[in-house]
Amino acid sequence: MNLRQFKSKLRNISAQGFMPSKRKGNTGVGYTLETILGLKENNVRLPDLGRIELKSKRRPASSFVTMFTFNRGVWKSPQSSIIKQYGYRDSTGRKALKCTVTVKSNPQGLRLTTTKQALQLRDRKGKIIASWNDDALMEYFAQKLPSLILVIADSRLDQKGREEFHYNEAYLLRSPSKIGLLKLIRQGHVVVDLRMHLKSNGQVRNRGTAFRVAEDNLLQCFTKRMDLL
Repeated sequence: MNLRQFKSKLRNISAQGFMPSKRKGNTGVGYTLETILGLKENNVRLPDLGRIELKSKRRPASSFVTMFTFNRGVWKSPQSSIIKQYGYRDSTGRKALKCTVTVKSNPQGLRLTTTKQALQLRDRKGKIIASWNDDALMEYFAQKLPSLILVIADSRLDQKGREEFHYNEAYLLRSPSKIGLLKLIRQGHVVVDLRMHLKSNGQVRNRGTAFRVAEDNLLQCFTKRMDLL
């Protein structure tokens, strides 16, 4: 399936109007589209463009989607020390640091700040806990998400309370934008999720520091946009 054929499939789906969700919950909008397209994963393989991630969202949408995870070489102290100093006891009794960080201080006193060259994680005293170089961050973003197909759907409930979707807006997004990404970070529309804890033997388990963007702001993360519907 090439891009022209993919666009044709999307138009046929859109022309059908509202269709019942094939799964309950937040993931229904993506799962339903992937099922109708005959995809087994949220990736589209187009010979003329390569493998492209497919994301679907409701209109309007306030949830956040993960763009990538990146934490190698960014910590200014051992991660075990960071967990002990800023973490808490989770439901299993482990010392953990699992929280969302934005430009505003969170309950742990952590916040994001930006300089001309870096994104920094600081505590309430201004101490730098982690630092991501802008160029390295952008390079990683471009590597992990060089292009994206974004499909937007209206959502409603039928007479029995079951959700239905009408997929009526879609874009092919390419060329990740450094300016757009950093602007969204400063505005608080990109958040960083810390996801680590100490295991029983004292070793650190880090599931990856996730960079997530509000779904409504995904378009600003790319410089090139092609309408597919």
